[in-house]
Amino acid sequence: MSVVIQDAAGGPPDSEDAALWADELGLGFPVLADVDGEVYATWDAEGVLPKAAVLDREGRITFIELGGASALDDIEAAVDAAL
Repeated sequence: MSVVIQDAAGGPPDSEDAALWADELGLGFPVLADVDGEVYATWDAEGVLPKAAVLDREGRITFIELGGASALDDIEAAVDAAL
């Protein structure tokens, strides 16, 4: 899942912004809009974007990466390990 935290102008996003993000990147997973800023406030306490997190089946964070530095292979391996 991906969460869009702002629209192109830097304002609050809506479902159309989330759909545009998914379409532009060709994402095959859900993309949600953080319309009230709660996701950003909860998950980005460090103030670093982008952020990738992998949660296992029990909802525990098994991988977290700040700033987009990890290779997709690393994230894919973390997802495989969490399944």
